Amino acid sequence: MLSFLRSYVKKPRISATSRQVFLYLGFYLLVTLVLFSNFMSTQLALKPGQISPRNIKSPHAAIITDKAKTAELQKEAEAKVRKVYQEDQEALGQAQLDLTGFFSQIKLVQEDENLSSSEKEERLESFLAGIITDKGLEGYDAEKLADYLENSTESNLEEVSSGAFGVLNTIMSQPITEEVLSNINQQIKERSQNLGYLPVARDVVEISVVRALRPNLIFNSVATQEAIEHAKAQVLPVQRTIQQGQMIIREGDPVTQEHIDILEQLGVQRSTAFGVTLGGIALLVLMIFAISAAYLNMYHPRIFKQGRLMTLFCLIYLLIIVIAKGMTMIEIGGMPEITVMISYLIPVAAGSMLVAILLDKQLAYFFTFIVAIVVGLFTQGNPIPYVTTAFVSGAVGVLWVTRLNQTGDLAKSGLYIAGANIVSVLTMSLLFTGLDSGLVITAIFFGALNGFLSAILTIGLLPYLETMFSLTSMVKLLELSNPNQELLRRLLVEAPGTYHHSIMVGNLAESAAERIGAQTLLVRVGAYYHDIGKLKRPYFFVENQLSHENPHEKIAPSLSALIITSHIKDGVELAQGKRLPSPIIDFIQQHHGDSLVRYFFNRALEEDKGGKVNEETFRYEGPRPQSKEVALVMLADSVEAAVRSLPEPTPGRIEGMVRRIIKEKLNDGQLDECDLTFRDLNIIAESFSQVLTGVFHNRIEYPETLAREFEKGRNDVEDSNNKPADEL
Repeated sequence: MLSFLRSYVKKPRISATSRQVFLYLGFYLLVTLVLFSNFMSTQLALKPGQISPRNIKSPHAAIITDKAKTAELQKEAEAKVRKVYQEDQEALGQAQLDLTGFFSQIKLVQEDENLSSSEKEERLESFLAGIITDKGLEGYDAEKLADYLENSTESNLEEVSSGAFGVLNTIMSQPITEEVLSNINQQIKERSQNLGYLPVARDVVEISVVRALRPNLIFNSVATQEAIEHAKAQVLPVQRTIQQGQMIIREGDPVTQEHIDILEQLGVQRSTAFGVTLGGIALLVLMIFAISAAYLNMYHPRIFKQGRLMTLFCLIYLLIIVIAKGMTMIEIGGMPEITVMISYLIPVAAGSMLVAILLDKQLAYFFTFIVAIVVGLFTQGNPIPYVTTAFVSGAVGVLWVTRLNQTGDLAKSGLYIAGANIVSVLTMSLLFTGLDSGLVITAIFFGALNGFLSAILTIGLLPYLETMFSLTSMVKLLELSNPNQELLRRLLVEAPGTYHHSIMVGNLAESAAERIGAQTLLVRVGAYYHDIGKLKRPYFFVENQLSHENPHEKIAPSLSALIITSHIKDGVELAQGKRLPSPIIDFIQQHHGDSLVRYFFNRALEEDKGGKVNEETFRYEGPRPQSKEVALVMLADSVEAAVRSLPEPTPGRIEGMVRRIIKEKLNDGQLDECDLTFRDLNIIAESFSQVLTGVFHNRIEYPETLAREFEKGRNDVEDSNNKPADEL
């Protein structure tokens, strides 16, 4: 499986775009599936009336709302709300028009000359009977009223009409709603009696007013509903405290709606349909993916555009999700309050540290944030304590790995993460779960164990991920920088001059790397190993010729050049045999580029007066430096050797030599394939000059005797070699 994934990462079988689409789609589906399976497995699906299949206890303490009692209080509050009415400004006018119409209708019948007296009475009787029936009036004789109206004079009719208008205006001066309209007839009778009319005339007044009367207050349903909602909102929810481990429903008991309400509020009862749940999780994961992609594209485009690195990011994310799923499947029988705390064990910090070490420290904080949110989906009940602790542990892990000075520090990270988790868990317990000593101690234990588990996972997974994705982490570089490494020990013993030269080159290059924003640790370690190829023939290189014998004086220049340039091939073979990371091998292979071994080339020209020397024979095979880090080591390598050969290394001479070497490399095209700028080169020259001045210039101020001995020894070496060290 490991070899297959490694070959898949390294060998592009389809286009880069297709690979990324395939990667993101597969990752999206896997994360959605894991989250959905977790959600479905941890949620109950009980229904009212169902028999409980087991004892169900509360997994955590909570304050819940008693929905039944709260609804009862809300109904009482609703019943006390008075309906809201608004005044109808046109009601009186319309009623008066109706009353006018009543008497007009009577007058039309009276004045109709085409009707006989009996026909007029019939018409009036039919008109009045319709009103009496429609309004549900009792005690009125339509025939008698018709006879009275048919024989009434115009003055009598006007008097009755005037009395009716008086009664109507009086009645409608008070609030009248639809509900009281049918109960207002008694008031009309009382008002008509005060007119002093004959009984039959009073009946006409009463019928006409009842017919014209209408409500002057209109029911406002919207305002009334708002008042009801306001009244309900004023009702404080009736709350209950559920203790962790409290029995909610026993096995064999019928499930009630009250049970369902409690379980839903505890977060253990499924409240939505299967498809709705799946759709919600899919949308949530999609949203997280979209935010992650936008963040990576904006702030980490180098990682976002490399399918290999994105595969690593997704793999670490999925790994933590799968571990979280596995942990939530653990159940401690009969103790759900303990089972739910296993979420404190989810090792978010392991993923955060792996991202920080293998990809980017700033990206690791973002990783911690999104994974902590997902952790909340794996917990039952209140997710805040678990999300908070996950974020704290991840952030502390990232903070710690950014300050690693040696590989042993990675193991110590577990201690710091455990301490941070203990503080976080204790704080969350005080805020959300109370002071149950047994539960708090259990939570603290899980939080502390999380720290050590995260450190173990990080240490265990790191080498496999480095190998699988061909990455060289900070931890690996720290490991390689240890002087007790086999190759560095061999350099010290077998080629001490090369060893000390490499250390000096490392200091020079690291100082400049820090100033131009290159990877300082990579530069330093690359410098330590760049000349390991000299271990095969150490005494052919000037810094190791302690006996003052120069073997190159006895062989042809072309052979000398071959021996000198072969230390690149020898170094690469040695590095590959020791499985050094490819970035370190790049330093070995590229630190001379395809530059000319000028000393032996010039010797060959002197010996061959015909000038038929093939220059390619005296050049390194290359390639030229492909990164600013390798270019820094190339420049530091040449500059250190050249300055070391200066007879009087004054600050001015040192800077002049530094700038001359850099200019020669630039003119020779050795820096054409890396991304160093002229500004970078100027900064590098200043940095080199400062460091070398501090190293070499101070030496001429030693006590006179030591100075003479140092000078004599140096001149002896120069006399025996008679060539600049940077050629070797």
